[in-house]
Amino acid sequence: MIRLVASDMDGTLLNPWGKISPLNVAAIRALRRKNIDFVVCTGRGFADASSPLKEAGISCDIICMNGAAVFDSSGKQLRKQPMSRNQIRRILDICRSFPVLYDFMTENGSYTTSDVKTFRKSFEDGIFLPMVSKEHSYETIARRFQFTTEEALLNSPFDIYKMSVVHENPEVLKHLRLFLEQEDALSVASSDSSNLELTHTGAQKGTALLEYAQNAGIHPREILAIGDSENDLSMLKLPLGYTVAMENASEAVKRKARLMTRSNHADGVAAAIEALILSEAAAAG
Repeated sequence: MIRLVASDMDGTLLNPWGKISPLNVAAIRALRRKNIDFVVCTGRGFADASSPLKEAGISCDIICMNGAAVFDSSGKQLRKQPMSRNQIRRILDICRSFPVLYDFMTENGSYTTSDVKTFRKSFEDGIFLPMVSKEHSYETIARRFQFTTEEALLNSPFDIYKMSVVHENPEVLKHLRLFLEQEDALSVASSDSSNLELTHTGAQKGTALLEYAQNAGIHPREILAIGDSENDLSMLKLPLGYTVAMENASEAVKRKARLMTRSNHADGVAAAIEALILSEAAAAG
C-alpha cells in the first residue's frame, strides 16, 4: 500500500509554463482524501518551489535544492545539509579554467558571480535556467538573483546549499564533471544538458526522501516516486513501492525507473497516481 507520493517539479509536476495542471491538482487532493501524503522533491529553492504550489492551492512539505534542505508545509525547516566553504573553494578552483556561469543557492536566496550582460544573454539564449524560460521573463529572473563576487560570497555568513555550473556546450560540462567527481563529499547531478548541480553528498533527493519517510514511519515500499532528470536518479534507484519516469524523461531515468507515465504536457503525475493508487484495479491490488 502506498502511503507517500514524492514528485519532482520541473519536467514532472509542472507543465512547461511552470504551472500545476488542474488534473494534477485533483490527483493530489484525492491522495489527501485517502490519507496518503504528498511531498515535492525538487532542485528549486524553497521560495521558487512554494510559488506554483501556492498558486495551485496545494500545501505540502518540500524537499528542496536536491535534498539539501527540507521544509514543512508551514515553512519550518526540518533538515539542512549545506556545502562547506572549503568545498566551494575547491570547486571554484577546478572550474576556473572553464568559461562557466554559477548559480549559488543559499538560505538568503540565489546569487551569481556573473556580470549582468553575460547573465542576461545566457538566460535569453535558453542556457541559464532553461526549464523556467517559459515561466519567467529575464526581468523576473534577475529580481531573484543577487550579483556578487566570489570573495564576498565566500565571506558571507549564510549557508550555501547548492551550486549550479552552467555552460552551453555539454561536452565542456562532461569534461569538467570528470574533475568534480573526484572531489570528496560532493554529489554531481544534472537537470539539463547545460548544467551540473553540485551539493554535499548528504544532500541528494534519495537520501533526504528516505530520512523524511523514516521520520514519518513510512517504509520505502510504501513510497511512489516520480521524476524526469538525472537529479531524480538518487530516489528512482531506491527499492521503493513504485518508481516512475515521465515520458519526457532522460533515457537514463527511463532505464532506471520501473514504470513510465505520460509527459508533463499531458498530466503524467495525475496519470500515474490514478493508475497506481486511485483506480479500482490499484485498490484491488
